[in-house]
Amino acid sequence: MKKHLLFAILIISGLSLGAQTVISGWSFPVNNGLDSLNANTGLTGNLSYDLRYEGTDTTYSVIYLTDGATDYAAAAKKWDNGSDAKFWSVKFKAADYNDFKVSSKQFSSDAENGPRDFKLQWKISGGTFTDVPSGSINVSNNWTSGVLDNLPVPVTGQGTSSVYIRWIMSSNTSVNGGTVAATGESKIDDILVTAVSTLGTNDIVYSNRLSITPNPNQGRFKVLSTVPLQEARILDMNGKTISAAINPGSVLSIDLPGLSKGTYVLTVKFTDQESWYSRQILVN
Repeated sequence: MKKHLLFAILIISGLSLGAQTVISGWSFPVNNGLDSLNANTGLTGNLSYDLRYEGTDTTYSVIYLTDGATDYAAAAKKWDNGSDAKFWSVKFKAADYNDFKVSSKQFSSDAENGPRDFKLQWKISGGTFTDVPSGSINVSNNWTSGVLDNLPVPVTGQGTSSVYIRWIMSSNTSVNGGTVAATGESKIDDILVTAVSTLGTNDIVYSNRLSITPNPNQGRFKVLSTVPLQEARILDMNGKTISAAINPGSVLSIDLPGLSKGTYVLTVKFTDQESWYSRQILVN
């Protein structure tokens, strides 16, 4: 079973995290069960939404879980003749957010003639899918080529409607330069959608309620909150959960002496809030 149950990749410019919030994310922490394809991080209302493999062909094989970028990933076959027709897709709601960004990792098997070319698209419920600028994805037989890293997605006017993101095949060329076969496998992992709250409460909530001391640190620090926490997570910038705590209360002591130098993220949910709030941690 996957050790790290939750993940997030947050936007950092220089040393400033800003107010980027995790809207929805899929890291596939378990490889079985009814909820194994559901979002496992993000806003509470989005956690019931699953990843789908869709298109015009109704004879697709089901999605299965297999080895991923870290542990598990979603995978499927029967991508043949899928150009502009077959795709991975997710949906979420984020009424009071803008400045959306999407991250993901894809892998296609060269031995089985898996699909090489994808592009990212978005739409609102009832609308038409639109290409995301710079959203072309060239997938290979590894987890490093077909990567989107905080790609801006121009979502606007969503209100309370669902937003759909899809990774659609843009050619029938396989990763080895041939033609995508029915046996060709495509995998997707570490999907993350972040955005900025238009309500402007993130920094205010943090400054009034929560402190990290010391920061910078060497992997040992305390999180002090004037409001009890429902949950707290420490994550690295590859989306891997380093530490997690459920109902830690108002004082959380972190002791990770072997943590490598660099930037990490603390993301928390207060007992009186449904949103997640995030702050960077510097380890030196």
